[in-house]
Amino acid sequence: MNVVRVELPPLRRRKEDIPLLVDQFIERFNRLQRKGIRGIETEALSLLMAHDWPGNVRELENVIERSFILCRDGNIGIEHLPEELTAGRRIVGKDSSIQSAHTLLDAQIIRGALERNDFNRQAAARELGIHKSTLFRRMKRFDIALPPQDGRSHRTKTQ
Repeated sequence: MNVVRVELPPLRRRKEDIPLLVDQFIERFNRLQRKGIRGIETEALSLLMAHDWPGNVRELENVIERSFILCRDGNIGIEHLPEELTAGRRIVGKDSSIQSAHTLLDAQIIRGALERNDFNRQAAARELGIHKSTLFRRMKRFDIALPPQDGRSHRTKTQ
C-alpha cells in the first residue's frame, strides 16, 4: 500500500536541520547516559555543517554519540569529532581552536569541491568562486593530494 508518499531529501540538501538534530541527539544521550553535556561548540558545529553526510541522519547520530562518549562535560568540541571530519588533524590548544576550525573547514570545503568535480581542479575552482592558482596554493597549504587520474580525462567504456 502506497497511501501517502513522503519524500525526504538527503541531509546534505537540508543542512539547516543539522543544529536541531544535534541538539536533539545531545538531549537524548544526556538522558540515556545520565550526563550533563551542554551542547556543541560553534567550530565543531561548523565542521558538521560542512560535511556532506552520505550516511544521512544515522551517520550524524553516530558521530554525536561517539563525540558524546569522548566528551566528559561542557560542550562537544572539535577534539571530540572523528578524524574524517577534522581532516586527520588534532587540535592542540584552546587558543588556536578558532583558527584550526577555520583551517579544517577550508580544507574540507576544498576536498568536497574536488570530489564533486571528479578532481577536475578548474571545475572545482569555478564552483568555489576562486581562481585556479588560488586553489592550487590552498591545496598545497592544506596538503591535499590528488588521485593519480585527474578530472580532465573522462573514462570511456570500451566494448
